[in-house]
Amino acid sequence: ALAALALLAAIPCGQTATAADLSSDQLINQLEAKPVTRSLFSRGVSVSGGQTEAPPSVDLHVAFEFNSAKLTTDAQLILENLGRALQDARLKDFNFTIAGHTDAVGSDAFNMDLSTRRAGAVRDYLVSRYGVAPARLTAVGYGKSRLANPAEPEGAVNRRVQIINTGQAQAQR
Repeated sequence: ALAALALLAAIPCGQTATAADLSSDQLINQLEAKPVTRSLFSRGVSVSGGQTEAPPSVDLHVAFEFNSAKLTTDAQLILENLGRALQDARLKDFNFTIAGHTDAVGSDAFNMDLSTRRAGAVRDYLVSRYGVAPARLTAVGYGKSRLANPAEPEGAVNRRVQIINTGQAQAQR
């Protein structure tokens, strides 16, 4: 358990993870909404507001066939852990955005279309293979507009799928 926590601490939000990096439990911990605790000056009183500073998220390196939205076998292995995590009781009441991102190779229009199709492919796979309710998952493509590493716009680190916890499902509020 300590090794798992050490690995999780070593991969902060926004870092790319592979199937070997994060288990289903580690993905759950990364995607769970954590309350923000604020201290009230020097009185030592803290308040849990039930809010988070930023939505919990994780970047996954999901491999696709070249210039395609077809998932590779490696991608399916990564999505296996994510599929199990999204079925877990700790995440079952939450909605998620699946955000597709590309590198800066190619035109804006091509990258926007490709990232949208790839996010949709991940969504469809999670719905069909793991029974995740379609209403819980929103697929969106950002193309090359939100590079993970702007200093290396053509780098592989920019080609990723980001999973963002967007909050509790409407029926659960």
